[in-house]
Amino acid sequence: MTPEHVTKRMGWMYAMIGGGIACLITAYQYAQPTVGIAEPPPEWAQYLFGGLGLVLLIVGGVLALQLKKQPKPAAVDLKNPQGKNVIRLMVAGGIALLALTLVNIFAPNGDPVWLTASVVLLIIMAVCFVSAGRITRKLRAPASGT
Repeated sequence: MTPEHVTKRMGWMYAMIGGGIACLITAYQYAQPTVGIAEPPPEWAQYLFGGLGLVLLIVGGVLALQLKKQPKPAAVDLKNPQGKNVIRLMVAGGIALLALTLVNIFAPNGDPVWLTASVVLLIIMAVCFVSAGRITRKLRAPASGT
């Protein structure tokens, strides 16, 4: 397997493990009893998300075991100017993610100003992370050919 394939598979592995953890957290939220006048969640949702989370974690683990025997891809040098841009974009995306979390904690429910701020911060976070990933991919391409 080429280093590009290993890198792509590692991305899938991390995505599977992250998705599995997110599904298990969602299943836990659906399993909690509702208090107040809220309509109870569907009974099957906790089992659906729990099962999906376990499947994703198992697939991520199998990918990790397969990749354990493969050669490691070349590391990306982040000390050049484009590497510093990657670091800046990741920091900006992390700050946007933190601000999004704070907005969701302190925002009154249904206020349009806070909802707009959440959407804008989510877009900023996504653009920063996707841009950093694309720059990193371009940085890695020449390094893998040597």
